[in-house]
Amino acid sequence: MRSLHGFSIVVAATTALVACTPAQVRLPDGFADHASSYEVSGHSPRRFNEPVRFGPYSALEMREGSTFSWAIPVGSVDIGRAARRYAFTLVAPNQSPVEVQCRIRTWAAVHGTHAPLDVDLTALAGPMMACGFWFDGAARVMPLEMSRKGTRLHGRLVSPSGEYLLRSVHGYEGSSWPAAEATGFELLHNGVPLMVVDMLNAGRVHMDQRPDEGERVYLAAAAAALLLLDEELAL
Repeated sequence: MRSLHGFSIVVAATTALVACTPAQVRLPDGFADHASSYEVSGHSPRRFNEPVRFGPYSALEMREGSTFSWAIPVGSVDIGRAARRYAFTLVAPNQSPVEVQCRIRTWAAVHGTHAPLDVDLTALAGPMMACGFWFDGAARVMPLEMSRKGTRLHGRLVSPSGEYLLRSVHGYEGSSWPAAEATGFELLHNGVPLMVVDMLNAGRVHMDQRPDEGERVYLAAAAAALLLLDEELAL
């Protein structure tokens, strides 16, 4: 009983601490030692076509489309699709702008009305998120693609310097308990994390400062694209 009582005190103290501290995404061990952290404006609360800014980076010339959705009955099941498009230009001082166009698309099968069974079919139709990145002098459009499996998201970003792994993060800073929904996104190169996008509250971008300035602008464009994800479509 004594150990259980002590455990209850720890849980109560932890709960009180979390209640007083704004939730933040869990960062990889040691990542903060060589990363800059930027607070985000324009992410949450979100206003239609408002610029998204963090640190020296600004996503301007926003062109956001509304979410378009429909459903058709197929026997006892409703097959539905939801989609949204958006585009912007990512700029930073003394750097070439990066043009970004994205499409978010989900498919689902729903059976029943009172206690519906919802099955995600998005993976059968290709990536949930597909973006194209272009900047002055690039030989081709570079892709960002992300797919969903359950509550987990994973994909890739291709840049002139190579290919990055992109995956969702499901944890809170200061807690060992996993989160069911994504709290952010992590971008890695050869297994090394180079950027973490915090989707919680107003948002925050943590960026490794070791890549050169041109590459960091490209990563910032990916961060802005992720911050603009519609939660109802993506998470």
